[in-house]
Amino acid sequence: MLGGARIGLLLGGVVACAAPAEPDPCAEMCAAAAELYGACLEDWGVGWEGAGYEDREDFVDACHTWAWELRLLEEDAVDRGVAEEVGAVDAVCQDRDAAMRAPDATCEAYTGVDWNQVPWEEEP
Repeated sequence: MLGGARIGLLLGGVVACAAPAEPDPCAEMCAAAAELYGACLEDWGVGWEGAGYEDREDFVDACHTWAWELRLLEEDAVDRGVAEEVGAVDAVCQDRDAAMRAPDATCEAYTGVDWNQVPWEEEP
């Protein structure tokens, strides 16, 4: 029987050999959205509270929740045959991240987003 120390060493070795995880594209996009939207709010003389959030962290948490919910909906859409495969949410996050991090990004890069649109359905 293996002792606790040996199991820890074995598990540590397995973890050390694992490839590093790719950054979550939606987490990256949420950070970019917070940065851009926060700057816009400042320009408009509005705080996070005026935008419906307690603070920047509350906004980021809400964005992460949006991504989590959309991924669940995407998995359901694949299961129902409405979407072909999982990955559209990540692609949208990558596109939005790039738009919001662009050197010439304006507030429109954030305010122009339809956050209710799901990427596997055609826009109305």
